[in-house]
Amino acid sequence: MYSFGWIPITALFCYVFLFFAFAAAKKTKVIKSFMVLLMVMVLWTGGSLAMRLQLWPSVEFWYHVSLLGVFFLPCTFMGFIMDFLDIRKKACRIFGQVFFLGSYILNLFTGIFLPPPSVVEGSAKGVQFVYDFSWPIIIPFAVAGCLLGIMVYYIFRGCKGNMVLKKQLTPILAGIVILFTGHMCLMIPFFKGFPIDVLSGVFNAFFMFYALYSKRLFKLTLLISRWNCYIASAVISIVLFYQSIPVMGKFARESLKMSESVAIMAIAALYMISTIVLYTVMKRFLDNIFVREELVQTENLKEFSHAVSKTLDIDEILASMVDVIRKTIEVNKIYICIEDLNGNYVIKRSTSPLDENSFLLRADHPIIQYLKKTDGSLMMKDFKRTIGYKSMWESEKRQLQEWRIECFVALKDEEDLEGLVMLSEKPRHSSFTYDDMSFLTSVGSVSSMAVKNSRLYEKAYEEARKDELTGLLNRKSFYEVIEEAYEANKESSLALAILNIDDFKLYNQLYGAAEGDIALQKIAQIIKSTVGENGYVARYGGKEFALILPRFDLYSARNLAENVCSQIKELNRYSGEYSMKALTMSGGVCAIPYTASNVQELISNADLAVYTVKRSGKNAVMVYSEGQAKRGEEATALRSKSSYNEYASTIYALTAAIDTKDHYTFSHSKNVAYYAGELARGFGMNDECIDIVKEAGLLHDIGKIGIQEDILNKPGKLTAEEYEIMKTHVENSIGIIRHLPSLDYVIPAVIGHHERYDGKGYPRRIAGEDIPLMARILCIADSFDAMISVRSYKASMPVERAFAILEEEAGKQFDPKLVPVFINLVKSGTIKIAEG
Repeated sequence: MYSFGWIPITALFCYVFLFFAFAAAKKTKVIKSFMVLLMVMVLWTGGSLAMRLQLWPSVEFWYHVSLLGVFFLPCTFMGFIMDFLDIRKKACRIFGQVFFLGSYILNLFTGIFLPPPSVVEGSAKGVQFVYDFSWPIIIPFAVAGCLLGIMVYYIFRGCKGNMVLKKQLTPILAGIVILFTGHMCLMIPFFKGFPIDVLSGVFNAFFMFYALYSKRLFKLTLLISRWNCYIASAVISIVLFYQSIPVMGKFARESLKMSESVAIMAIAALYMISTIVLYTVMKRFLDNIFVREELVQTENLKEFSHAVSKTLDIDEILASMVDVIRKTIEVNKIYICIEDLNGNYVIKRSTSPLDENSFLLRADHPIIQYLKKTDGSLMMKDFKRTIGYKSMWESEKRQLQEWRIECFVALKDEEDLEGLVMLSEKPRHSSFTYDDMSFLTSVGSVSSMAVKNSRLYEKAYEEARKDELTGLLNRKSFYEVIEEAYEANKESSLALAILNIDDFKLYNQLYGAAEGDIALQKIAQIIKSTVGENGYVARYGGKEFALILPRFDLYSARNLAENVCSQIKELNRYSGEYSMKALTMSGGVCAIPYTASNVQELISNADLAVYTVKRSGKNAVMVYSEGQAKRGEEATALRSKSSYNEYASTIYALTAAIDTKDHYTFSHSKNVAYYAGELARGFGMNDECIDIVKEAGLLHDIGKIGIQEDILNKPGKLTAEEYEIMKTHVENSIGIIRHLPSLDYVIPAVIGHHERYDGKGYPRRIAGEDIPLMARILCIADSFDAMISVRSYKASMPVERAFAILEEEAGKQFDPKLVPVFINLVKSGTIKIAEG
């Protein structure tokens, strides 16, 4: 054998073995960088071996191949260390690559740094390869030394405070230093002709083995079968062992004096023993550096469980599911179906976005029914044997065949099937193993709980954002959405329409809070269906709605708001039951950038437009414009100043009209207005409410204008039929008043003045505090005046007797809190008894 040939053989074997081992592993950025380093070392040691074997085409050719590996060793070591420590600075790496590539090319044509070695034959040491160094070689060695210093700095900085990382990289650093020192020793005469550089590579290889084996430098998982790796390693060992057969044969014949046949037997036995030992060493090494598949699955499942436990976002959970399945089990395609609000299972995540993702499985689909009844997974080949598969539509079968679906995994939490995962076939048509199915079942179990928690969170989040009664965005969400819409439409426009229900308090007083809620729901549905996908709708206040309209201008927003108002105005047109107070709305419109420059101005200006409409007659939509605030204030002042005066003459005209038919009703109305107003004042109501009560007192019997005079002035007791006719005066009063829009605020008091506190009154038979307060006040005033007044069918009643009846009926006909207040006001002289 050629002199020192065992050194490059050993080095090459080590690096080739490591390279094949890493070729069988799943690749990461760091592992790819390490493989590049191994390729450079194979290039260096392989070229050195071929040079020493003087293979074709020439020694010089293999020398340059080996030198190419040597020149790129510093760069690749630098790249590996930076990738391992996740250092993103590229300047040193790029400089090293450019410098050493340029140096190699220059040396290739000039030999300025290191010319090819001289081949010395026939010496006692056999064939020798002697290098002739000149001073320029110092330049690449100096640059390599600088890179070594930078690597040492990076390693110590990266390992600071991390003892595990320090122990992992220390053998690698020692190998680098030995490798650099070995190349430096080539210039020492003592090592002339000895491949000290390649020998340092052998030591470096052993340090790499030590770092991988003992320090667990990498956590490697096999990409291909472990047996394939063993076979590849065995082939390498055979090729390398073959090189030593001539030397062993010569040694056995000449030194040990063996015959040819005995020598062959001895070499064969040695080969068998060496192969067994080598195989055992390789197996132990590979089993140590590679994580077993079941450990990989356990580790991946642990990481997945940890990841999904930290999030409630359904997209992140599904993305983690796809990642962990693809990382652990090779499949071509993954489709994840999640149950929707209708109980169907639709695709929410897939690895093939270009595929048809509108595919869904209904709740009664055979696959869904099968997975609901069983836990775990379902193989397509097993499902095809069932009746359920035969009952599927041909289009569904064809779709699953096109996707090559092989496995279904249930995402099942107790009895609830949250979703399912559909997996296509594995590469190379390999089948799903028991371990695969066990792992998928575990993933499905973890995922089902995560998906369920996510859906519960989304439901709670949506409920927190929505108004409970109408299902629209609530006020808090309104501010969030309008800010988001503003940011998204800065280059376009953003309109806001605010719609406020007119006199909604009156509507509630007339029909009750339950009917008011129904009206709000109907209005919300009208607005929502009108706006559709063009914007967002929020319940801005108790009786106020906000329409956020991206990319709308002022006039398109106004047209939409007017459309909504017209639909709401028609809401009760054909309902006689609610004809006393039809719903109308006042609206204000503003838009960015036309009449506002930011969100605060947008909301403020739209509110101001609503305010102006309210004070100018209601039931209209106004677009905000400059100077509107001043006009709104003027309109308010004018309205508040003239409201009562404008209708005072109308009120007295109506009461005068009834006087022509019934003199008692006219005087009675004035008395009731007085008593009711004083009772309201004594109960603590404000001046505006007192005025309303007084006006209601004047108008409460206006409907008697439609009652026959013989009934109104009948001297005796009314018959049951006549009494029923007399009771209609309440509806008649409302029928007259509702045609005076600015007096409709008296309707709750008028319509309720014959209701009883115990619920036995008329016309609506409401009870307690469901009766408007003003109506309860009017009821006492009306009854008291009727009792102490002279009528055609009765004499007047003493005031004390009237007080006694009020007290007896407190809690029955009258409000028990108002009766003592009224009696005390009369007894104290605050209320004067009106003259009959």
